[in-house]
Amino acid sequence: MKRSILTGLMATCFLAGIMFLGSQAKAQAVPKSLKGKIITNKAAIDIPGSLKGFVKKLRKQDRTVFTKNDEGQWVIHFVAFFKRSLPAEQIGVVVLDAKKEPVAVANVAGTKGQKTLAAHIIVETTETPNKKHILRVYYPKGNKPIVLAEKKILLK
Repeated sequence: MKRSILTGLMATCFLAGIMFLGSQAKAQAVPKSLKGKIITNKAAIDIPGSLKGFVKKLRKQDRTVFTKNDEGQWVIHFVAFFKRSLPAEQIGVVVLDAKKEPVAVANVAGTKGQKTLAAHIIVETTETPNKKHILRVYYPKGNKPIVLAEKKILLK
């Protein structure tokens, strides 16, 4: 089951990567107010086609509370805006519970210089429902993860 979730996440990230590569000028011009931030929603996020009102349109879609779907899972769609350009070719995505333990993890192929990631992650279970969790996007550097963006979310 976890393998199919990761496969789905990787396919989504691949498609999102194509979308962002096609609009690299837009990605390069992302406002400073979004650096290190993650926009989350239970549905796929509509990325504005122009920079006019870009931040306002994204923030209007932003949600922090997630409830289980019909299958008993939390599906979190997100767009992450990195603090810095990706210096590696691997991106990690993790959801940490209230105890800072991972409840969902994925590794995604990236491109050096990449500044954004649009994807989704599925949390099947958590020992700390109704408490704050952290959605984190990072790249591995040795044994230490370097955080590119993160956000607190609530899984109900």
